[in-house]
Amino acid sequence: MVTRSSPPLLLILAAVVGTLMFFAEPGEAQLERGSRFQKSGTCVECHQEIGQGAQFPHAPLTGGDCTSCHKSHGLVGALRLQKDQPDLCLDCHGGADLGIGAEHQHPGVDNCSSCHNPHGSSHPGMLRQSQRDLCLTCHEQGEFNQKIPHAPAVEGCMDCHEPHGGTQARLLAKPQLDLCSDCHDAGAGDFAASHQGSPVGDSSCAECHRPHSATNENLLRASIHPDLDCSFCHETGSSKPTSAGSSLCLDCHEAPQEAEGKTTHYPAAEGECLECHGPHASDFSPLLIASQKELCTSCHSEIEEALGLPHSHAPANEECTSCHGGHQTDHELLLTADSRSLCLQCHDDPEAQGSAVLHEPVLGDCIDCHEPHGTGRTALLVSSQDELCGDCHPGVGSRSGLPVVHSPVAVGSCSSCHTPHNGPEKLLKAQGAELCSQCHQSVINQAEGLEQHMPFAEGECDDCHVPHASETEALLVTNEGALCADCHDVEVKAPAGGSVHQPVVRGECTACHQPHASKLNAFMRATPRPLCTSCHIEIEAQLTGQTSHAPAAEDDGCLTCHGPHASSHPSLLKEDIQTTCTTCHDGTSDEFRQRHLGLTAEAIDCRGCHDPHASQFAGMLQPMVHDPFAEGDCSLCHEEIEGESP
Repeated sequence: MVTRSSPPLLLILAAVVGTLMFFAEPGEAQLERGSRFQKSGTCVECHQEIGQGAQFPHAPLTGGDCTSCHKSHGLVGALRLQKDQPDLCLDCHGGADLGIGAEHQHPGVDNCSSCHNPHGSSHPGMLRQSQRDLCLTCHEQGEFNQKIPHAPAVEGCMDCHEPHGGTQARLLAKPQLDLCSDCHDAGAGDFAASHQGSPVGDSSCAECHRPHSATNENLLRASIHPDLDCSFCHETGSSKPTSAGSSLCLDCHEAPQEAEGKTTHYPAAEGECLECHGPHASDFSPLLIASQKELCTSCHSEIEEALGLPHSHAPANEECTSCHGGHQTDHELLLTADSRSLCLQCHDDPEAQGSAVLHEPVLGDCIDCHEPHGTGRTALLVSSQDELCGDCHPGVGSRSGLPVVHSPVAVGSCSSCHTPHNGPEKLLKAQGAELCSQCHQSVINQAEGLEQHMPFAEGECDDCHVPHASETEALLVTNEGALCADCHDVEVKAPAGGSVHQPVVRGECTACHQPHASKLNAFMRATPRPLCTSCHIEIEAQLTGQTSHAPAAEDDGCLTCHGPHASSHPSLLKEDIQTTCTTCHDGTSDEFRQRHLGLTAEAIDCRGCHDPHASQFAGMLQPMVHDPFAEGDCSLCHEEIEGESP
């Protein structure tokens, strides 16, 4: 038995295993079938697939020195390295020699195995793929796949770039001019001739030439200064410009002139041409120093933020000059046309579509409702639909102050029902039931094959319901009682001496009637007995637990005696009590008179003795019975009626 002072069994086993590992040679204590430890075993006896077929294997693998990188024990499904990357690799590979820690670092350089196979590879340097293919897994291939490739870029990236880190931007192996001059002799005659004799040896080659591929044999960038005539701007035989700064541009290009109604771009107004344009060549026309989006948002940071939102305007994400001029225009915000005309260059004109109704704002400025660049809202709206539509329609929906609001209105989705620019009456997407069925199709499906209420059958939902908000539940145009009374002449007040049904008094017509369709007469929610006893539960208890009166027990028996709305008699009886009872019982027969002191039914209120629905006694007697009456001795209290025999 193990006591509290005894070392746990697992600790003893761990100590034994630890001792064996201490005396075992690295890589030899391998688990094999049928034996706990085998001193003669090696890692590759179990892991034969590691490094197989590698033309360039990792040295520790060829020497069988697996534990120089791996711990000999680990977790199931996990390899445990002696150290994390890149520290493990740098134990053998000098970081300084590789450029690790240099000013410019290759992203991911601390994860060596992202590019190198740690056991071996078919590619030099144990690269996972060929040098060029490996680089193109991260770098955009379009940069390298134009018509004319630069020869070094085809052969391998490391002719020009350091793979890990270096002192030059873009990980260049040397300063750009030195790197290019390794292949291109700036002093050669053909080189000078191709550059019109200008001394370009101290310039940036990449200013005019693409380093990887281009559409032309000279690898020139897409946008080139016209004629490539250096003498226009430079002194002969010199790289010195003939004029200082951007004023040189104005020798050929006319500066924007201040004029009323004109809007001028600030750099153009100040003559700062080189703020936006390069002097020689560019990948972006016309000689822009960056893409339009990148260039414009370098000053207009708020536009960059807008374009980063979930809904951005496509032209703004591509070319700013789709809508704006670069130097000067006749419109505000450097727009090339007034905002509406500009929008109609891409979007159909609602006014020209001949719709019955034209939303007034579409004749004005589109940016009153839409953001031109980007926003977090669909359709580039400047605010939520609730706020935007509410600016012009302040009394609608949630802004009306009414307690019941239509769900699409409550969530600010006006476009669920309305088209925003033009359309049919009230700009509705459809009319009547066709529109309502977009959300309420289940109501229509349930009514199929049933008797349908006329407004519902004709699709006239707005006869009973309002579209935005109401004082009443179900968005009714008024309370149920008043609404139903518009078509149905129902007495809602009790006549003198009569009675009225309480749901009728409260105007709760749908307590008994279905508003849209029903399989029953009068659109009843259920047959009379279950419907009536859903409120009169005490009567249902009598009917199921006692001897029931035949009419009351029948499914439609309630309406045999009672009216549904109002009556000239108490308890909603259709007739006075005597007439009601004698419809079935002969109130003048000898048998009747013998049982009732010789009286006929005319002289008796049947309810004084009998329960009209159910009873635990014969003859439907009331539960509380006077003793002489229970014994049938009426004479104890009553005199015989003169001229009548009891």
